[in-house]
Amino acid sequence: MRLVGKVAIITGAASGIGLATAIRFSEEGAAVVVADVNEMGGEACVEQIVSRGGNAVYIKTDVSRDADLQAMIEFAVATYGGLDILHNNAYWTEPATALDTSADNWQRTMGVTLRPVLFSVKFAAHYLRMRRGVVLNTASVQSLIGISGFAAYQAAKGGMMALTRALAVELAPEIRVVAILPGSVDTPAARVAGDELVAEQMKILPLRRQARPIEIANAALFLASDEASYVTGIGLVVDGGMTAI
Repeated sequence: MRLVGKVAIITGAASGIGLATAIRFSEEGAAVVVADVNEMGGEACVEQIVSRGGNAVYIKTDVSRDADLQAMIEFAVATYGGLDILHNNAYWTEPATALDTSADNWQRTMGVTLRPVLFSVKFAAHYLRMRRGVVLNTASVQSLIGISGFAAYQAAKGGMMALTRALAVELAPEIRVVAILPGSVDTPAARVAGDELVAEQMKILPLRRQARPIEIANAALFLASDEASYVTGIGLVVDGGMTAI
């Protein structure tokens, strides 16, 4: 078991990649703090983990609010005595081309997707340093390539990768900072792209299918574990070959 004795916070853990990662981390021995604005989904995640013999607690967290981020960090430390893994996974966006992106869409996408990466780290850095911890950010293959209709999302995820590199340099050697870059993943949130776009993508994708959330969670597990102890400042692409085309 690769995360025995570790304490992990996962934002956006009520569904999709966050849910799969919370369960996977728990299976590997981590105590998991499930942070999400969705109370029903967050509590259900905890129930799944506990029913399997794991250890998890839920805290309602709106990652766009600094006070919620600080409370999330303090809650984790008060509950479990420390912090080893901060997984910034929550995001929000509304599909729109650059010219159709509204100011509200832009601000909310940045406020939920990008801004919390910096401020959660500011609140958590002291505790992560004490345990030589890890910051893991869920970026996207769209950090690397352009896809029409997701301008704000791509800007936020591209900024996340730049911030991952900056933080890795500034927080070393006590804290590793890494990112995972999923491609198309079969989650409820990903379906906002529409079935037609997904079907077109699958025709040209080398592996001819979307990723399952557990496949992203397994990659996240590697990055968060001591097996990746010499990995920092990079993003691991898990995209079924999308960027190889």
